Order: sequence, then C-alpha cells, then structure tokens
Amino acid sequence: MSKHKNHSKNTVSPKSVFRSPSTEEILQKSGQNVPKESFFSSGAGKGLVILLLVIASFIAFSGGFKNQFVDWDDHVYIENNYLVTQPQGHWGEAFKTHVALNYHPFTVISMMMNASVSGSENPGSFILTNFFIHVLNSILVFLLVSLLVPGKRMVPLFTALLFAVHPMRVESVTWISERKDVLYGFFFLLAGINYLVYLNSGRKVKYLILTFLLFFCSCMSKGQAVVLPLVLLLFDYWMGRKIESKAIVEKIPFLIVSLVFGLIAVNIQSGGDFHGMIQLVGEQRSALSVRAFTLFERLQYAGYGFMMYCWHLFFPFKLGAFYPYEAVGPNYKMYPIGLVFMILVLIATAFSFKKSRLFVFAIGFFTITIALVLQIVSVGAAIMADRYTYIPYIGLFFLFTMLLESLVEKSAVYTKMVWAVLSLFVVFCIFQTRKQVKIWENTGTLFSRNIELYPNDPRSYYTRGKYIGEKEGKLDESIADNLKAIELGYKDDSGPWENLGTAYGIKGDAKKAAEYFSMAIEKGAKSGETYMNRGIAYFNLSQPEKAIPDFEKALTMKNSKSTFTRGFLAAAQLNSGHAQSALENFNIVIDKEGGMDAIYFYNRGLTKNQLGDRAGAIRDIQKALQIQPDYNEAKQALKLLGAV
Repeated sequence: MSKHKNHSKNTVSPKSVFRSPSTEEILQKSGQNVPKESFFSSGAGKGLVILLLVIASFIAFSGGFKNQFVDWDDHVYIENNYLVTQPQGHWGEAFKTHVALNYHPFTVISMMMNASVSGSENPGSFILTNFFIHVLNSILVFLLVSLLVPGKRMVPLFTALLFAVHPMRVESVTWISERKDVLYGFFFLLAGINYLVYLNSGRKVKYLILTFLLFFCSCMSKGQAVVLPLVLLLFDYWMGRKIESKAIVEKIPFLIVSLVFGLIAVNIQSGGDFHGMIQLVGEQRSALSVRAFTLFERLQYAGYGFMMYCWHLFFPFKLGAFYPYEAVGPNYKMYPIGLVFMILVLIATAFSFKKSRLFVFAIGFFTITIALVLQIVSVGAAIMADRYTYIPYIGLFFLFTMLLESLVEKSAVYTKMVWAVLSLFVVFCIFQTRKQVKIWENTGTLFSRNIELYPNDPRSYYTRGKYIGEKEGKLDESIADNLKAIELGYKDDSGPWENLGTAYGIKGDAKKAAEYFSMAIEKGAKSGETYMNRGIAYFNLSQPEKAIPDFEKALTMKNSKSTFTRGFLAAAQLNSGHAQSALENFNIVIDKEGGMDAIYFYNRGLTKNQLGDRAGAIRDIQKALQIQPDYNEAKQALKLLGAV
C-alpha cells in the first residue's frame, strides 16, 4: 500500500497539480458538496455581477464626484505641478522626477492625461478617473477570486462587492492624490490574474512574462507593489504547487525589480535624488521620520495599525484622513494590546500552515501586502492610513466570505441567513461610504472631521485654518485655528505664522501682518511669497526701504509671483526716490512679463513724470484709462499734467 502511494505521487502530472485550488480539494475530502459550476461562471452571470458592481459603486461614491482639491498633496500633485498643469512637451520628464517623495511615473502620466483632456483645474475629472479605475479593480477582484475558488458563487461576488463599496476605500478613490492606489491596484490585480492563468495553463511562459510586465507597471504606479513576488508564492501555496527551486527561481526577476524600486523609495523618502537620476517636483523634504522611536515602540505602532485595520474592516467608524502619533499619545494603552494581537494572529497563522490553507493564504495575503506600511520604519507623521488597505483588505474579505460560505456548505439551513448577513453588510458599507465621501468634499470639511476625532492634533488646525482663511474668507476663525496649532506644538513650523500674517494682512492690520511674516521667516519659511507678503505689509506701513529688500529676495526664490512682486518692488522704489530703478522694473513688468494691469501703466507714468518725461507719462496714464475707464486717480493725474 505504501509503495502504491509513493508510485502515485511520483506519477502525478503537472496539470493535475494545478487543476483546482486546494480549498476545493479539502471540501471534497470532507464530504461536502462543491458546485462544479456556478451561474456566475456563465457570460450572463458575469455580466450581471459587473452590472451589480458598477451600480453599487456608483451609489456609494457618486456623492463625491463634485468634491474639490484638498490641501493635502493635491496642490503638489496637481495645482503646483507643472507636469500636470502644462503637460504638453513634458511627458518624458515624468520618468525622471518624483512627486511628494514618491517615484510613480505612470501615476503622474495618468494625471497629465487627465489634464490634457479636461484641464488641470477640474477636480471632478480626476475623481471620476479614480472611480472608473476602482470599478475596473472591483471587476478584477471578482475574476481573481473566481480563479482562486472556481465553482463558488458567494465568495467571488461578495469579496468583490465589499472591495467595491467598503468605506475604507474612500481615501483611495475620492482623494485625487491617491490615483497611485487605484492604478497600482489595477496592474497588481491583473498580474495576479495572469499568474493564476499561468498556473492553470500548465505554466505557459507567455503568461509569466505578461505577469512580470504587469508587475513592473504596478511598481511604476506605486512602490507598495514590490511585495507581489511574495504574493505569487502564496498563490503557489494556495493552488497546491510545491514551493521548490523552480518556483523560487522564476520569481528572481520579480525580486530584482522589487529591490530596485525599494532602493529608489528609501533614497527618495530620505530626501535623495537616487544618484542624480530622479529630480524633485515641489519642495525638498524627507518622509522618513526623524523621531528616535525605539524598536519596541515601532513594533507596538505596527501592532496597533495591524489590529485597527482588522477592526475597521467590520466597524468602519471614526475614519479620519490623518491618524497622528501625537493625538493618541506615546503611552496609549492600545499600543501593547495591538502588538499582542498581531503576534497571536501571526503565531496562529504559522501553526495552521499544514492544517488550514485558507487561514494561511488569507492572513498571509493581508500581512504581506500591509507589512511595508505598518510603520516599523516610520514614514511621515501618521501611525496608519485607510489607503494602505486598498489591496491588503482583499485577503480579509476573502477570509470572511469563505468562512461564511463554509456554513452554507455544512447545511443549507444557513444559506438564506448567510446571504442576508452579507447583503446587509454590503448595504451598511454603502451607507457608510456615502457619509465618508462627504467628509472629503473640501479641505475644510476634511480637517474639521479630523479635529472632531483628534482635537489635539496641531496639523489639522493649521490646515483648516489656512483653508478657511484663503478660500472662505473666515479670517477670525482662521486666526483662531492657527493660534491653536501653535499652542498644540506647531510653534516651530513656519506655516501657522505665515497663515496669521496672511489673515491680518487681509484684515488690513499691516503691523501684525509684518510681525507674523517675520516669525514665519525666522521659523524657516522658504517661499518667495512669504517675503513678498512681508514686503507688501512694509509697503502698506509706508516703509518702502524695508519693503525693497523683501521684494528683491522674493524674486530670487520659487513661488514669488514675479510680475506681481516686481510691480510692488517698482512702486516701493518710486516711493523711496529711486525713480530710475523703478522705471527699469516697470519696463520689465510691462514689456517683458506682459503685465497689463492699469496700475502698472499709471505708476510708470508717474515715474516717467518724475524723470522729466512728460509725454511718456501722459501716454502711459492714458493707456491706464483705456484699460480701466473708471480709474479716477489716472483722470486726476492727466488733469494735473494738462492733458485733459
């Protein structure tokens, strides 16, 4: 008998190894009925599923189609990114630049395509594209799970539905900057599907090559894709393939790509340029935390994130845009509990390696795909983020639906109950998602929600204060928010001080504006606009000699609004008796930079008059009146010049 078994084992053909997933085999061995084919395997069935996914997704996310850009990387990715605002002629540069400390040229190119079609000032175009890709991803999840468990109805359907409408998806879909999530997910899922086809086809090389190309595209969309080689090994395990040398060797090209993209990510997020090969779009900074967290602290943060991601799967409440370390405190009691939870789950997974392929596969998928963002290496100022679960949650959705379907397989009595539970949970998720997309309507609504959740987070007060001051004109509320941010720990950051200077400048209090802009500069403000604004405050205080060096400094820096700044510089020079310098700058503003505001011609006319060019003065002031017929100061000046 023993010899017969060994002989059978040695003569198993490769095809038989890949004929079906091991879960199906386990169910068959246990005497349970496994359907050979389901309605969803037919063309009509798949069409119905696709229609259902589209409708459910639309109901869940349509309330966010008119959302605005938010002041949380959208200005870096879109509004202040010349690659997107001026895409023509810059397509190749996307491969040589990084944005917001991320190297993802395919993501940037997709945004450039958006801008080429509908302009860079239309947030709806970017959001709709995110949504469209997300719907495609939901369909791909259905196809992927159908390959993992052929013949099943409930598991592919509800795994895809939960992926489509869960409120933890909102950040990835509604936040424009997270185009990278849905795009890397698209290629990641396609790669997974092709790899399963590769296994089921008797390992035809063309499918492995296509898997590799799709994996490369996924890495070019977001660095989180680098874990795919380990996921492919999980697919081998699930499908019953022995993890032998051939299975490892064929992953080597994937691992090399992962290593390269990993090195790029670490270098860039440390503030580097990858040996001069990749340049920065935007302000130079570093994402890697400079805080001296101990290894034990970092493991606790990882455990806390691991636990909360599992919790939010079933209880998606109190979801925020930003989960700060400071707001929950360094001694937060849930940190050690989270670490214990993570350790117990991983130990249970390890012990079930030979007993439960389902548990190992599902938890393994979640853990592998979430591991890089569990803050063991601290990146940024947040302890976790909803967007990080975009692909990882597929593992947990799969586990959840498989466990419920196992009840149906045991007894038909549970069928209606299980379908009802899953359907109600999907409806609940749609309801919660509709609420969540409204939170992302604009910067004000987003960070007001974060303040509700984390009232001690200075970043949220600062960001909301900037928005409501600049966009809504709520100057007193803006001042209060920025003062609160300073009180809570943002006193060494230039941002709140600059916001205060702007608010007081708009209110007409030039003295306070100058004081706050000076504080912003003292705290390290690097924008030309800060110097320009302090110069304007000095100008309004009738201190042109102080204003001139600020305007000159601003013109040497980025974001200086050069025409506007030079116009003020010329006016300050005129008021301080430097008429010749003023004339030179007014000439640059009008003749070289195309400044066509009436005030530029009016002031140049006054300058020419000071220099004895009466005829030139009259021409310029008359031009000012052509541009602005109700310009009373210009009319009065012409009378004084005897030109009327």
